[in-house]
Amino acid sequence: MFEAEAIWLEKLLRDRPVEELSPLLNIGSSTARFREVEQPWAEQRLFAPLRARGVQIIHLDNREGDGIDIRADVLSDADLPRIRAFQPKSILCCNILEHVVSPEILARRCGEIVGPGGLIAVTVPYSYPHHRDPIDTMFRPSPAELAALFSPAAMLKGEIIDVGESYRGQVRQRPLILLRHVFRFPFPFVAFGGWKRSMRKLYWLFNNYRITGALFAVPAEQS
Repeated sequence: MFEAEAIWLEKLLRDRPVEELSPLLNIGSSTARFREVEQPWAEQRLFAPLRARGVQIIHLDNREGDGIDIRADVLSDADLPRIRAFQPKSILCCNILEHVVSPEILARRCGEIVGPGGLIAVTVPYSYPHHRDPIDTMFRPSPAELAALFSPAAMLKGEIIDVGESYRGQVRQRPLILLRHVFRFPFPFVAFGGWKRSMRKLYWLFNNYRITGALFAVPAEQS
């Protein structure tokens, strides 16, 4: 999560009443150390302000670790009843859709978890290099494509966000990483897929990363 992303999400949720948000389920949360030390802006800019308003936050990941409240696979039918038992009214689904083979299944599962009237906040890369975690399908949707993915949930807001960061930041910290691209350039015939990814990454020396962010409301049950 980028700092600009955390700020955008907090602002997105700021005007929603606490009773619409709480409990909030943070899917793919990672550990407390990750949220508070490795990416401290996630805690400072997003989670702390939400808790200060009285929003209960439930952190879910598919592994154990400090600060993970539920160890579960959100796509597992066997784990679904245990997740729903927490009765979350909203979900954070941040930077996950590009790491699953079937994003449409994850989108549908989010709606099943929060149920009718629930809220789903989503972020996903729009312009960002290939990154494994453990896979990256290169799913890079626009707001309109996200809206189609999460239908019949209604998109309350959707936009493409310039996060103000790029590959330049990594190069400033470790200038020698540019040598990887220089040495690899003459050899496209060696692991061509990796060569293309390496050359493509140079695009972000001159262009900022961008993400797609959106907020969805699951339709209320029809009487």
